[in-house]
Amino acid sequence: MKSLTVKGKTYDLPIFLPDATLGVVRGLDSLDLNSIGIRGVVVNTYHLASDPGALVLRKFGGIKNFMKFSGLVVSDSGGWQVFSLIHRNKNSGRINDEGVKFSVGGKKGEIFTPEMSVRMQFEIGSDIIICLDDFTPPNASPEKTLESVERTTLWAKRSKEEYERQLVQRGLDNETRPLIFSVVQGDRSKELRQKSARELIGIGFDGFGYGGYMIDENGGLDKEMSKFIVELIPNDKVKFALGTGTPWDIAYLYSVGWNVFDCTLPTRDARHKRLYSFKSAPENSSDLLNKAFYEFIYINRTKYQQDESPISKYCDCLACTNYSKAYVNHLFKINDTLALRLATIHNLRVYTKVIELLQQEPLQ
Repeated sequence: MKSLTVKGKTYDLPIFLPDATLGVVRGLDSLDLNSIGIRGVVVNTYHLASDPGALVLRKFGGIKNFMKFSGLVVSDSGGWQVFSLIHRNKNSGRINDEGVKFSVGGKKGEIFTPEMSVRMQFEIGSDIIICLDDFTPPNASPEKTLESVERTTLWAKRSKEEYERQLVQRGLDNETRPLIFSVVQGDRSKELRQKSARELIGIGFDGFGYGGYMIDENGGLDKEMSKFIVELIPNDKVKFALGTGTPWDIAYLYSVGWNVFDCTLPTRDARHKRLYSFKSAPENSSDLLNKAFYEFIYINRTKYQQDESPISKYCDCLACTNYSKAYVNHLFKINDTLALRLATIHNLRVYTKVIELLQQEPLQ
């Protein structure tokens, strides 16, 4: 699949979507995103429901008008919050087949259901809606993993039903509707991954995501499982490698069939003064598979205080075409917000350069 079309607009694949949890890629505005080739972002349904909330988003006609960004907007359902807030801390709430009840500050909160998640994503004005799923904790017992798969299927059915109700209520047709994706769960069990994919495909979705951790026992990308799962998904469907990290992992996953990617790494690393760079001019897409083709620059180190060279001579971003390593080092040292902006622009430009090369030619 070379492109996806939603609401009359076509986006080339592969595509990388940075994290814009609350409607902002931290430190950047929409002009910055456009200038470095960012064509879409991922926002978070659960967090946007709290702030700014549905009423504000409805008044502005959705998140795109609110943040003045015209690209693709995918809304994460809130499934990660189920994992991060509850699976890790049972006192934060509880999960059952009805939905998720979060407890914040010792106070019991309203239950968050698959239907609520879908309705909120329509208020967000998302181009791609993702069903609420029960994120499988890493190394869960077989019983817990099966429970997660079955609950994910149940929630996917309810999400699809609510999605169809919303289409009718809002008068949306096949040309104006958002797409809807579901998430394949099953942890490290190939049998349960097959079961999850089979059941979700039977319900019917526009695309499917890789649920749970992509990490193997050595802390790297689980290449075997990621390849196994992508082959379960029909080739006429969009394949979303949720939470994919490094540029070389993106290149590998694209080579086996995944075509949509998102991750917090480039923006988070920028905030922590870790910058990405190519070791040589990126000319061949097959080079992108090799981790040794890249290097990290820890810009706060003393050796860069007088370095007149750009972050990377192979990058055409705002930071690299105008400023030296010494200046960016200085900005971080004095805690000026421009440091965050320049570092984030640079790291995201490295990612979009990888995407552009992958679009231009097949991997060898």
